[in-house]
Amino acid sequence: MSFEDLDQGYGYVLYRTTIAGPVDATLKIKKLRDYAVVCVDGRRVAVLDRRHDQDATRLKIDGPSARLDILVENCGRINYGGRLPDNRKGITESVMLGERELTGWEMYKFPFDDVAALKFNPTPDSAAPAVHHGTFALSNPGDAFLDLRGWGKGIVFVNGHNLGRYWSIGPQQTLYLPGVWLRQGLNDIVVFEQLQDGVHSLAGIKSPILDQLKKDENAP
Repeated sequence: MSFEDLDQGYGYVLYRTTIAGPVDATLKIKKLRDYAVVCVDGRRVAVLDRRHDQDATRLKIDGPSARLDILVENCGRINYGGRLPDNRKGITESVMLGERELTGWEMYKFPFDDVAALKFNPTPDSAAPAVHHGTFALSNPGDAFLDLRGWGKGIVFVNGHNLGRYWSIGPQQTLYLPGVWLRQGLNDIVVFEQLQDGVHSLAGIKSPILDQLKKDENAP
C-alpha cells in the first residue's frame, strides 16, 4: 500500500515481511517513491534513492529465514513538468526478489507529527535507523543553530517542535532553533537518524553553516 492508501501525506512508512532462505537474488522495488533504507534482521544493507534511479540491490540470505524491513521516506511532491502525475509515495507497485513477488507485508506509519507519544528505552547502538532522545539545560535561552555535521539524514525535534530535515550532503549543515521554542532549565530533543550509527551528541552554535557540500555516498 502507498502512503495515500494508508491515508498518510508525509513522513515515513516501514514495510516489513519475512523472507524464506537461503537465497541470493536481486531485490527490486518497482516505482519506489522516494528514498528507502533496506534492513535485514535489523541491520542496514542498502540505501535506494529515486533521484539516482536506484530501485534494486543484491540480497544474500544464508539462514532459513530473515526479516526484511524497507523504510520509505516521502521526500516531497513534484509540482511541475511531465512527472507531475507521478506523485504517489511509498512502495507504489511491488517488491520482487529474483523472479518472485514478496507478499505478507506489515505496514507501519511514521508521520512524526507528534513525538510526545514516543516511548524510549536505553538500547545499544544498532546498524539501522533509530530515534534518539536526550535533554539539555539552558540558563539563558536564545536563538541558536544545531550543528548536524557528523550526522547522516533525518529530522530533529526540540520541545516537540519540528526543526526540519537535515542531510549530510549539505550545503546546509545546521538547523535554526528559535529561542522562543526554548525554555530556561531542561529542554527535550528527539532526533530520527536514518544513516549514521554511533552518533550521540549535538552542539548549538551561533551562526548557520549554509555552504558546505559533501559527497553523496549513494550517488552513482
